[in-house]
Amino acid sequence: MTSESEPRSKGLLWSVLLLVLAGAGALWGASGLTWLSQRFRTPMGTEATSGATGAVLRPELGPMALAALAAIAAVLATGGLLRRLVGVLIALAGALLAWRAFQQFSGGWFVHATGDVPPGSTPIGELSTSPFGPLLMGVGALLLLIAGLLVVVRAGRMPAMGARYSAPGAAKEQKSQDPDRRLWNELDAGRDPTDEDDR
Repeated sequence: MTSESEPRSKGLLWSVLLLVLAGAGALWGASGLTWLSQRFRTPMGTEATSGATGAVLRPELGPMALAALAAIAAVLATGGLLRRLVGVLIALAGALLAWRAFQQFSGGWFVHATGDVPPGSTPIGELSTSPFGPLLMGVGALLLLIAGLLVVVRAGRMPAMGARYSAPGAAKEQKSQDPDRRLWNELDAGRDPTDEDDR
């Protein structure tokens, strides 16, 4: 029965990791897209276009994407309660970013940055906005939220990367090894080598 449930556990773990990776990629992509642009007439009579990317309007996108990549390592390295805590943090990050994306679509919180046009320039026409950046941000947020909730609810079914599975005869074989080697094997397995009950 253990052999049948093990592939499902590994599949669940890898599904969560792929969700977090895809979410991080979506956030990183959203930070590089141009979310809005405005045409200006410069004091010299020429026209210039000023654009603002997601990294300018939502500076948290880049750091959140990097934090999501770090969360992949954290999910792999931890287990039990600590892994569930990592899942809570991933879900909270996804929920916060989803709320930010909802704010954009429900009522503009855009501020236009004109740092790349000469001083004294006047805007021409209306501000042009693109829905792709905020939409990609929302997709990334949703992926992180789902991944975080899966970690919180199913952390017990995901194997830890450091876990070792050995055949029943492996324990007898370890006991026949020299004392120093057996001591390190016990410590590596997470057991107290001085506890006589375990031997």
